Amino acid sequence: MPHITETFCLCCCFALIPALEICGRPVQAQDKVPVMGYVANYNVAPSRFDIFKKGLEDLGLREGKNIKIEYRTARLDRDYFDVIAEFIALKVDAPATVAAAKRTRSIPIVMASVNDPVGLGVVTSLERPGTNVTGTTMYAPQLIGERLKILQQLVPGLDSVGMILNGNNPNNDAQFRRLQQEAVTLGLRVSALDIRKPENVAQRFAEARRSGARALVNGVDSFVNSQHFAMAKLAAEPRLPSVYTDYEYVAAGGLMSLGPGHQEGHYGAARYVDAILKGTTPADLPIAEPTRFALA
Repeated sequence: MPHITETFCLCCCFALIPALEICGRPVQAQDKVPVMGYVANYNVAPSRFDIFKKGLEDLGLREGKNIKIEYRTARLDRDYFDVIAEFIALKVDAPATVAAAKRTRSIPIVMASVNDPVGLGVVTSLERPGTNVTGTTMYAPQLIGERLKILQQLVPGLDSVGMILNGNNPNNDAQFRRLQQEAVTLGLRVSALDIRKPENVAQRFAEARRSGARALVNGVDSFVNSQHFAMAKLAAEPRLPSVYTDYEYVAAGGLMSLGPGHQEGHYGAARYVDAILKGTTPADLPIAEPTRFALA
């Protein structure tokens, strides 16, 4: 493998530390391999990392042999900026897609299952990213209407649905607008339930009950996803049927999910790491869309 003197980020979240330094110290001769920093929410399912590592291994990139991986976690959106600061001190760039894209236009950034990268403004199109960002997306807006249709079948006389979302995430607003459009055709009222920190979750569920919401969906967002255990419990107590975006909610005790999940996107992201290490430019690597969807 060639000696790496450039960094790149794999978001949702990963980052390659240049082989010139490892955790702030000069590398020794035996250390001259790429060092990857992996950053994810503290509450994320460990299987996502395992799936990504399996993708790397299937391409011949093995941790401890020809690649090193440093692991970091974050709780709130703002915590990622602390990780960014740490990585910058190590001459590595940002771990979250939007933050990374704002910080650098030259360091390659690889996404893993990031939602709507075009809407986020980090790429020009899925076919030709045209920037330093590429990778995999779990963008499937057509499923928003399908989740509402499922809820109509589950709840006789359904008239009001709440969407749990993160107002800090710019594409959550787009998801809610799509929900509003779908709701009009189905004769439903919808409301936004904005959560940005853990204590907001119980507050918004109480608001949902007071406003008359009879069912719930959620926006695709890493912080929202990190609250899947709390959300499943809070939905069960007042019997609020919910159709979530990922099977992890069901594993946590939630009722049902419809979505692409993360296995395909995290496994596929490894191919982009491999291609960039071999010299391919991110702008020339089309972003992979989900092809598999599951009802759980």
